[in-house]
Amino acid sequence: MVRTCDYPGCSNKDVADSPQSFHRFPVTDVALRKLWVLALGIHVDTKVEKIKKLRVCSAHFSDDDFLSTCPGQRQMKKRILKKSAVLAPQVNKTVAYQSECRASN
Repeated sequence: MVRTCDYPGCSNKDVADSPQSFHRFPVTDVALRKLWVLALGIHVDTKVEKIKKLRVCSAHFSDDDFLSTCPGQRQMKKRILKKSAVLAPQVNKTVAYQSECRASN
């Protein structure tokens, strides 16, 4: 079974030669988990058992959210998130578009 990114609207797949890395939700850090849940638009009371199954691809994080290799070290095969990384929030494009239309009228 091929895993896909659970970020709304993303169709990236976790396959062998994918340029993206896939990341689990932080389940032990409650405050950080809440930030991730809110960024995805998931209800904050969603059970941890369900959240444990979700994955988000690296496309939804900034380069600063990843550990970097020091000069002289081998390049990592997969990108590793910093423990403090928070994914970019989901933007409701329909609401943004409607607001722009009202502003121009």
